[in-house]
Amino acid sequence: MTDKRRSDPRKILNSLAIVVGVLLIAGAVGIVIAQADFSVKQSAEHVVSVMNDFIPKRERSLPESHYGNHMPSAEIGGENFVGLLEIEKYSRILPVGTEWNQKDTDRFPLAYSGSIYDRDLLIGGANREGQFDFIDAIEIGTAVKFTDLFGRVFCYEVTMVNHAESLDSIQSGEDDLTLFAKSKNTSKYVIIRCRLSNM
Repeated sequence: MTDKRRSDPRKILNSLAIVVGVLLIAGAVGIVIAQADFSVKQSAEHVVSVMNDFIPKRERSLPESHYGNHMPSAEIGGENFVGLLEIEKYSRILPVGTEWNQKDTDRFPLAYSGSIYDRDLLIGGANREGQFDFIDAIEIGTAVKFTDLFGRVFCYEVTMVNHAESLDSIQSGEDDLTLFAKSKNTSKYVIIRCRLSNM
């Protein structure tokens, strides 16, 4: 009876030590995740800042076909970028990278296919805070802007929002600009279809 009582405090201390250890590990993982997210935001903000410095004065423009030609790009920090995507309603100004890789969309949106000049550009992003987190709630008529490296500003408005199971179903051939990201609510892609605007 006495031995059993003596062992109880040890068991309690051992259990507490395990709980504290688990909490410390969880806290450390949380800090690493938070730091990673912070560095992602800082990276995109840094690219936007650099691009704003070298893009000349902005002028409203209409696309001119450059069939077969790629959009001009600039290398910043080892990555290539074709322009800036702006959605004022959600306070977003994001750099658009050129090398499509779905895993890399966590850092900033990437051009999936097409060209802003040929009116068939598709841009994929991530449904996370500070990027395309608005995608599940975006409304028809929302203004979207794309600025290329020459300072030409192309203005659009959202005309349709639909969903697709895979990337193969995203391009319609009728939209001037398309944005997409996976929904947080489902495993489907949310597709934002845009047309040139007179705004």
